Amino acid sequence: MENSAILNKLGFKPGVSVKEYMWGEDVEGELRDAICECIGSDLLDEGSGDGADMSCVWWRDGNDEEALSDCLLDASSSIAPGRKICVLTPKPGFEGAGSPGFVAEVASKEGLNASTPVSVNSEWNAICLYPFGHGAKRSS
Repeated sequence: MENSAILNKLGFKPGVSVKEYMWGEDVEGELRDAICECIGSDLLDEGSGDGADMSCVWWRDGNDEEALSDCLLDASSSIAPGRKICVLTPKPGFEGAGSPGFVAEVASKEGLNASTPVSVNSEWNAICLYPFGHGAKRSS
């Protein structure tokens, strides 16, 4: 899978520690491996007590507002203030897809702004979430 440029733009860069939420056997294995390759290490388990530079959420529960809200609260609490959460979700039409509008709406209720979805491969989109007032930094 050659999408390291896309993953880098999402924040998956060498040396960045990433805590992973909602991992399961049905996540995109090649995409997960590509993320680990980009950051140069394994992803931290959601149960670990370690803090992280950013969080990665594998969202495959469609439009279940309560579950996504709970997950975003957990993902936010494990990273430093102002850091991002990257929500990876199947594209519309694939099992478990959550609509980008739904993700943005739930994120807003949790004090997070949502980016426009980015296609990371043929089946998965990424939506970056930032705390209000801490949007994406423009590169020079």
